[in-house]
Amino acid sequence: MVNMPQSLKAATFDYTDEGRWSSYFDTQIRNFAEEAKTLHEFRREIVRKCDGMPYDELQEQWDYSQVLLGGVEENGEYRERSLAKLYKELLGLQFENLKDVVEKQRQGISPSTKVVVDDTPFATFVAEALDKAETALQLAHENDVIYKPDVKTEYDFYDLLSDQENFSKLLSDFIYRLQGFLPNYDKKGLFIWTLDKTTNRYLSIAYPKLKDRKPWGWLDETFGLESVFVPEIDETGENVEDREQQYTVYAYRNGSLGDTLTDLYQLVWQASDGEVRESLRLVFPEVPNFKQEFVDDAYDSLDQIGWKVPDTLNVVGKGERYSGNRGDTTKAEYHISGITLDSCNHAGYNTSGNRYSNSEDCNLSLLRILDDLTPGLFLLNGLEYELDINQQSLEMKKL
Repeated sequence: MVNMPQSLKAATFDYTDEGRWSSYFDTQIRNFAEEAKTLHEFRREIVRKCDGMPYDELQEQWDYSQVLLGGVEENGEYRERSLAKLYKELLGLQFENLKDVVEKQRQGISPSTKVVVDDTPFATFVAEALDKAETALQLAHENDVIYKPDVKTEYDFYDLLSDQENFSKLLSDFIYRLQGFLPNYDKKGLFIWTLDKTTNRYLSIAYPKLKDRKPWGWLDETFGLESVFVPEIDETGENVEDREQQYTVYAYRNGSLGDTLTDLYQLVWQASDGEVRESLRLVFPEVPNFKQEFVDDAYDSLDQIGWKVPDTLNVVGKGERYSGNRGDTTKAEYHISGITLDSCNHAGYNTSGNRYSNSEDCNLSLLRILDDLTPGLFLLNGLEYELDINQQSLEMKKL
């Protein structure tokens, strides 16, 4: 018996209807890409116009005083949520030596201090997320999901630069579009996320229309979903082929549409759980931690069915009760023999911090282990756990 969280027992859209997928790319992904491209191009123009320029020469072109000095105290410190700090933290626009500028202004001297545009976590994230979104649109176009992959953007450079409200609105729209395509908020995104590293048996329960083999060809051709493990059941009988099919594990091919989208989701989740979110909180203190939101919701669903990693399975991960590397498991690779895990190669550190490595025989039912693992992997593979499986071995990692 395979347990399924109640909230995930049925998708609310026809995931096998190819025509319904165009809106996800034409609306959610494209709208996000347009906002990301506006931010990316705006910053690139700031780099072209400002990076390496002496401040006095820059001022001859346009008055940059507010975006460079707005909210800077006499001691050379930025006030919280000031305009200058916003541009510094998000887009990297700043003086090479701010205190030198403040001191010269105090003396009534026109500063010639160099202006620089440094890389920031937020700017890097925008560029990487835009690249993933544009790649997804291009692949969706090549797979005949959408008619055109183009991402258009239009903005007024000086209007954005001179009006903090307009810049804040651009950031607000970016966050709004960012959350729109995530598995947290969109059922199509959740469908794509949950296919990776899941057994056919579990997917057929979560998505009953996948019991029909017809959609699988389309999922392969469009999203790049392929089998990465098929159990070798050395038995005779009418149901052997069906059982092998049920316990086939699927994953996305590298560079496929599904792989690109799951990379995009992970990129956004990681950004919302670190420095990027902290930067955005200068403008929006309540900006969500999308990763923690999803993980918490997933565990709430899994708690309903009492899911946990089986005690019989060793998992790669940190020894949480110990400091440093003490108690860490760095390798727990099980050898697959038919439908049995018959040995495990261990490596790691004991509780004294000494390195160890050994191999031991075991006798675990592979099919039972897959049944036990799959509910958690269905939601959390790539976030909290990572399953590595092929025809020869299986290894579960706690991330």
